Amino acid sequence: MHTLTRRLLVVGAHGDDETLGAGGTIARLADEGVTVSLCILTNDDGSRSAAGAEVTNRTDAIELAAKTLGIERVRVHEFGDNRLDTVSHLELNQVVEREVREFEPDTIFATSMCDLSTDHALVSRAARVAGRPGKGPVREVRTFEIRSATDVGEASGLPVTFRPNCWQILDESHVERKIEALRAYGKELEPWPNPRSERGVRALAEYRGSQVSAGLAEAFEIVRSVR
Repeated sequence: MHTLTRRLLVVGAHGDDETLGAGGTIARLADEGVTVSLCILTNDDGSRSAAGAEVTNRTDAIELAAKTLGIERVRVHEFGDNRLDTVSHLELNQVVEREVREFEPDTIFATSMCDLSTDHALVSRAARVAGRPGKGPVREVRTFEIRSATDVGEASGLPVTFRPNCWQILDESHVERKIEALRAYGKELEPWPNPRSERGVRALAEYRGSQVSAGLAEAFEIVRSVR
């Protein structure tokens, strides 16, 4: 993959989606000379306010995590957390389409439509629209899994589940940088046995690696690849 990918656009609903879903792969590709841009649609954790917690802006954390992973370009938009379903599909599509026009990626990584999170599914759809054939330079679109969203979708009986068909083998250093980037998000890291814990992140990398007889890996579902 990395021999053909030169410009990668990663699209997520929330800060930490990129790290949980593809942080190890982003670190590896950045090390190999791929130019990476990050587009995050929301900039707060407003859903926490329902539980009485203070709402915080995630922009600084997103930028710190991006620096750790080697992401060169970061764009954080100002939609509300867990409120993307109040935004028109056209507006979301236009935001991601603008990112594609400005950055001109050959590859897009995005959240999965199989996630229980409505925000994730809407962003996945917008990324597919922006990367559709005949509308730009995008040659490959793939989605990544986010533990506590993709797996919860499976456990909740969603009719479509994440079915990986591509595995990126990682070195220990890539997983370490993924975990370091997650630390930038502070309270988003949970204690074990939560899948968003440091141990949970490593356990998933080991499991995905074991599927392809490797020590560590991240898994993806390729939506379209033209090579």
